Amino acid sequence: MELGFETKIIGTSPIRKNVCSLIQDFDAINVGEKIMIIRIGDGSRTVVIFQEQFSHCSIYRFNASDLLERSRNGRIVFAGDSIGRNQWESLVCMLVQAVSNYSTVYEEKGKSINKHKGYLSMRFDDYNLTVEYYRVPFLVNVGHPQHNFSDQIQKAIKVDQLHWYSKWWIGADVLIFNAGHWWNEGKTTKMGFFFEEEGFVNTTMGVMEAFRRNGTWIDGGACDSFISPETNYNKLENEPLNNRIVFTTVEQTKDIYKNVQFLNITYLTEFRKDAHISKYRESTKDMMVQDCSHWCLPGVPDTWNELLYAHLLSKGYRTRKTNK
Repeated sequence: MELGFETKIIGTSPIRKNVCSLIQDFDAINVGEKIMIIRIGDGSRTVVIFQEQFSHCSIYRFNASDLLERSRNGRIVFAGDSIGRNQWESLVCMLVQAVSNYSTVYEEKGKSINKHKGYLSMRFDDYNLTVEYYRVPFLVNVGHPQHNFSDQIQKAIKVDQLHWYSKWWIGADVLIFNAGHWWNEGKTTKMGFFFEEEGFVNTTMGVMEAFRRNGTWIDGGACDSFISPETNYNKLENEPLNNRIVFTTVEQTKDIYKNVQFLNITYLTEFRKDAHISKYRESTKDMMVQDCSHWCLPGVPDTWNELLYAHLLSKGYRTRKTNK
């Protein structure tokens, strides 16, 4: 689906009344242009004009009731790292808004949904639907190497073995993978995690080569200084190599797996450096470290899910078990 909009930001205001004035004073708003008012980091609001470039382009507004009904008696599964969990939390929150009795939505095993290892499964009882999250940062198995190696090798990332959680993903109606956050030297080789293929640990294999065979964002830094969306296209980073690897792999397999789609949200997300948790993270041992990887909710992950919903609608998504 092609999103044929260019954006232009025309001003900010701390109060809604002034925002309305900004809109009224902006002469270039014509038929075919759409307006969005977004709250930014300093508490003010920005008026964003979306100007259509293609008359045939459109995007569906997210409808939680509709998605719940289309997913009745089904399973929506997220598998990946904590960025995927961020998106899973977002979708659960978005779907709950369409439920009249919140007590009918619960974690199936009674687990707390606070940060943890393992998996979570939120049941929407009225729809016999589960929205599940499996924590698999590399998507593959990580364990001890099969043969004795030096103390330099702490763990082996087995790039040719899909994580054993994958047996639980079978039968999912929607399966969303995410990967990339852990595929950097800081979370692999510098920690003594090397890559294993066919039972052999290759200490010379680079991170991106391993990522390709398995088919970065880096924690730390400071991001609290960003208080508004990025408006300078020249400051955005180039397309990560991870994305190009995923895109190429998906394209090469489309003749076999026709329902696989790479939903590339990296570029649009880069505009919202102001939307990270930053210094407002939950209490931890090291409060000096800012969280510049994850996102506040409501926030950017909601947009990812809106695009996911639009894509599913464009493909005529409906569980085969849905009562029509």
